[in-house]
Amino acid sequence: MRILTITWYILKLIIYCFLGFFYFLVAGFIRFFDLWKAISIFQRYLYLYFKLFGLNIYFEFMEEKTKTASNTVFVLLNQSSFLDSMIAPLLPVHKTRGIINVEFAIYPVLGWFLAICNFVIIRQWSTQAKRILNRTDKFLKSGGNMIISIEGKRSKDGKLNEYKKGPVVMAINSQSDIVPFIIEGAYESLPYKSLYTQPGNIKIKLLNPISTIGMTYNNRNELNNLLKSIAHENGLK
Repeated sequence: MRILTITWYILKLIIYCFLGFFYFLVAGFIRFFDLWKAISIFQRYLYLYFKLFGLNIYFEFMEEKTKTASNTVFVLLNQSSFLDSMIAPLLPVHKTRGIINVEFAIYPVLGWFLAICNFVIIRQWSTQAKRILNRTDKFLKSGGNMIISIEGKRSKDGKLNEYKKGPVVMAINSQSDIVPFIIEGAYESLPYKSLYTQPGNIKIKLLNPISTIGMTYNNRNELNNLLKSIAHENGLK
């Protein structure tokens, strides 16, 4: 019975990957005419994965106005699963982009999708900070939204990694609101180094926005500590 289950799982994975090339070609063509329509095709492809592998995705907004946010940095407080990179682009908020490293950008299908969907690709934040901030500043001030993980890498054990300062500096630089968000259930479905996605429920909690109006670079540590305390208040360790 277990052999049949694993065989069926592998078959679904192969089918999903092959479909990815089709979705990618369609989205890549449409990208020349309408970026946001191409992104919607990418989102449908992601939802297909969750449907195939028995994952139910729920979004919980602490404030309804977050759905129509602009000039906002959405900061993921816990990066614990590969699924996080598939969930973040599904945030039901208009005009969003994110930041990914170059290694992830060359990841077959998923990384390619993120690249053509105008996600900002970086090698190392410390050496590219000025270029990244200039690029994201223009996008945010034009009414766009950015999605970024504050940890910068996946947790190996489900516990929090060190918080980086890049996301708060980005928000302060553009005087953008920060909306911290948490993903619950992803680590249980697909922990670090696991290749098997367990069916389950995943909840994405978008917390109350934090204003950075009037803040300067000198407030970065204070803001970072605030995000840590919010994470702890929501049960993250």
